Amino acid sequence: MAKSVSPGRTWHRPAIHAGTGLGALLLGVLPHPWALVCGGLGILAGWVVLPVSGLDRRLRRPGEPFLGGLRTYPVAVFGLILLLPPAEAAAAWAVLAFGDAAAAIVGTHVPGPRLPGHPKATLPGTLAHLLVGWGAAFVLGVAVGSIGRSAGVVDPGPVPTLAATGLAAAAAVFVDVVLRPPDDNLPCAAAAGGVLAAVRGLLP
Repeated sequence: MAKSVSPGRTWHRPAIHAGTGLGALLLGVLPHPWALVCGGLGILAGWVVLPVSGLDRRLRRPGEPFLGGLRTYPVAVFGLILLLPPAEAAAAWAVLAFGDAAAAIVGTHVPGPRLPGHPKATLPGTLAHLLVGWGAAFVLGVAVGSIGRSAGVVDPGPVPTLAATGLAAAAAVFVDVVLRPPDDNLPCAAAAGGVLAAVRGLLP
C-alpha cells in the first residue's frame, strides 16, 4: 500500500500491521489445525475486539469503509494459512505485512513523485513496498522452512526461492498501484500467494 496515512497515525497502524506479520514464524511449529485456530482468533480480534475496545476508531483512516483493512487483513492471513503450505503462507503474509507497512511509512515521510494516474501512491513508497516485501517474504519463508524442519512438528512444504518471492512481491505491488482495488489486503494477499503457488518448484 504505497499510500499516505493521517499524521497522528503514521506509525501506529503500520507498526501493528508489520508486528502481526512476525506471527508467520509460528507456522513453522503449529500443526495446520492450530494455525487455522490462531488465524480465526485474528479475525475475532479484527472484527470484535478492536471495535469493542474502541481501538478501531483510533486506527481507522478517515473515510475508511466498514470492510476496511482492519477487518480484511486477518481474513487475508487466514486464507493464506488455509490454502498454502506453511513456508509459502509465511512468505505471502510477509509481503502483506511488511511490504504494506513500509510503503505507508516511506510514502508518508520520504519526498518523491507520485505515480502517474494514482492519487496517493508515490515512487519511494512503491519501491519500499516491493523491496521490503520481497526481502521479508524471502527471510520469513526460509525461516519457517528451517524452523519446521528443525522442530519436526509440521511439514513446512517447499521454501520459496528469492526469485519466487520477488515475483510475489511484484504481483502484490501491481495489484495495489495499477489495479487499485478499494481495499488492498485480500487482492494483494491473493496475488502474492497465487504467484508462489504458480511458480512452485519452477524457479531457482
